[in-house]
Amino acid sequence: MKINKIEPQGYCGGVVRALKIMDKTLADSSLPKPIYCLGSVIHNSHVIDHYTDLGIITIEDKGLSRLELLDKIDEGTVIFSAHGVSPLVYEKAKNKGLTIIDATCPMVLTVHKRMLKHLEDGYECIYIGTDRHPECEGVLGISDKIHFVGSTNDVLNLNINSDKIYVTNQTTLSMYDIKLIFDELKKKYPNIEIDDKICDATTARQTAMYNQPDCDLCIIVGDPKSSNTKKLYKVSKEIAGKNTVFVEDLNMLDKSILDNVNTVNISSGASTPPYLVDEIIDYLNKK
Repeated sequence: MKINKIEPQGYCGGVVRALKIMDKTLADSSLPKPIYCLGSVIHNSHVIDHYTDLGIITIEDKGLSRLELLDKIDEGTVIFSAHGVSPLVYEKAKNKGLTIIDATCPMVLTVHKRMLKHLEDGYECIYIGTDRHPECEGVLGISDKIHFVGSTNDVLNLNINSDKIYVTNQTTLSMYDIKLIFDELKKKYPNIEIDDKICDATTARQTAMYNQPDCDLCIIVGDPKSSNTKKLYKVSKEIAGKNTVFVEDLNMLDKSILDNVNTVNISSGASTPPYLVDEIIDYLNKK
C-alpha cells in the first residue's frame, strides 16, 4: 500500500502556544487551586484527557456559553481556551476573584482587536462564523451590534444602511465557502471592507487537500468538534472529489474500507496530536 502523508501536519502555532501555557500553568505551584479550563483548550478529546489526568478540570457543556460556564467556577485559576472569550467573560472572571490565564490564539486576538477598532470608528460590523462555536461566541460577545452571518442565505437577510461596513471571520472556516460569502457581500455592499482572517495554517492545509494526489482513499484525522478538521474533510470530499473518511483515531477507522485500497492520502487537523496520525500510518504499513 502506498501512503501519502499530506503536509503540513502537526499542531499549528496557536495550538502549540496554548499547550505550552497549560504545561506552564501546571508547573507553577504558586497559582491558586483548583485549575480549570473554560471549555476545551483545543478541540481534541485525547489532549483534554491528558490534561485531566494531570489535574486540570475542563468545564464544558454543549448547551452553555462560556459566560454561563463560569457559574460553575467559584475559586482558583481559570484558563481561557485557544478559541478566545468575550470581554464579558473576562469581567465576570475578575469579579469572581479568579486568577486568569489566557491561552487565546494570537490570530483570534487580532480578530477581536480589529473588530473593536472598527466598532469604535463607527463601522457597521459583520462577522462570518459557525453558530455556537466558541471562537464565534467570543467575537459576537464584544458587542450586540455585530451582525452575524453563517451562510450566503444570511447575507440576503442583512439590512444595513451605512457607507462604512466592515466584515471579518472565524479563523478556521473553509476558504472556499467564505469566498462565496464575501462575493455575495461585495455584490450587496460594493464599498464593504473585507478582512479575511482565515489563518495561514487553515489555508495551507485546505490548499494541500485541494491539490492532493490521486488516491483510492483519503483519511482525515481529528476530533469531530474541530472546525478546521471538519473543513479539511469537506474540501477533500466535496471540492477535491476524493473518497474521504473522517476518523478521530485508529480505533475509529473502519478497517473494512481498506479492502482493495492501494493508495491512501492522510491529513490531520491543526489540533490533532501527531502520534494519532503515526499510529494509523503504522497500521497501514502492515497491511
